Amino acid sequence: MLLKILKTILISFFSINLISLESQNLKCDYDFEFEPDRNICVKDLRDNKNRKQGLMNTEKLSQNHQVNFIWNNERKIRCMWMKDTSIPLDILFIDESKIVLEKGKPFSTKKICHPALIVIEANRGELLKEYKEIDSSLKYEN
Repeated sequence: MLLKILKTILISFFSINLISLESQNLKCDYDFEFEPDRNICVKDLRDNKNRKQGLMNTEKLSQNHQVNFIWNNERKIRCMWMKDTSIPLDILFIDESKIVLEKGKPFSTKKICHPALIVIEANRGELLKEYKEIDSSLKYEN
């Protein structure tokens, strides 16, 4: 009888811990939306004002959060820079035929430019893990 009670207590304990861990993963910061199939939080920037602001003057980007810079027109050379950004970022340029991943260095004034329809920014190392499954040859550009 005691063994059954202990077993029930242990199962309940682990179930409660698993539920609390799952709810932590689902919590997105303000202005970010949860994408359940990828288990990440995203913020889409579709207008010039928001794209220009991006992550400038942001002190922290929570883990598993990413910002998508989206343009609805033709493919162009897109340039990003880190002048007012203190967070080490991955910057992923997605084009119709190519994916390029760059390391964004905090406070750098160097422009990072590539053809793209979408540019994604996330904490350093997060995009490399996610997109390596899509393209095993993906490496950071210098």
